[in-house]
Amino acid sequence: MAWRAGDGPPTSSLRAFSRESVATTPGLGRPPVSDSSSHTTGLALSAAKAFFGDPAQWNPETLMLAALGQCHVLSFLRAAGMRGFDVARTSVDVSGELTLSPDGSGRFTLIEIQPATLIPRLDARAHAEEYRQLHSQAHKWCFIANSTACKILVHPDSGADNIGAAVSSE
Repeated sequence: MAWRAGDGPPTSSLRAFSRESVATTPGLGRPPVSDSSSHTTGLALSAAKAFFGDPAQWNPETLMLAALGQCHVLSFLRAAGMRGFDVARTSVDVSGELTLSPDGSGRFTLIEIQPATLIPRLDARAHAEEYRQLHSQAHKWCFIANSTACKILVHPDSGADNIGAAVSSE
């Protein structure tokens, strides 16, 4: 992670200082804020809008939900593949409820995962139990889910008809 004050307000100006930072991993994203000539690149981040951040950038809470969703998808693909199913496409909508404490700390109290999957020759509604078992196995294998303290609900797979335009049909 890299953050710097730059020309903006100091951190003693609690509502005004920049929440923008960059998560760095060699070979990914854009140059970090600390050194634009560096070969290390990263993902631009901020705080959530409620914490005076830039709502157009990723924040720690959305990153956690994205990590959980990605982990579930990858675990689901493994579970389906191990059972001999070829998944054509899948997506998950992940949402969470945050609770703030009087001292300013907070935590997720509930996270919900809504999958939508297309497995040719295996209709999600007609084979709901098979899909439930695959998602249950995926949830058990997911490192992020296993590392999360709050309750996580995995809803029944709604099928590929609900994937929408967000997932390419290619």
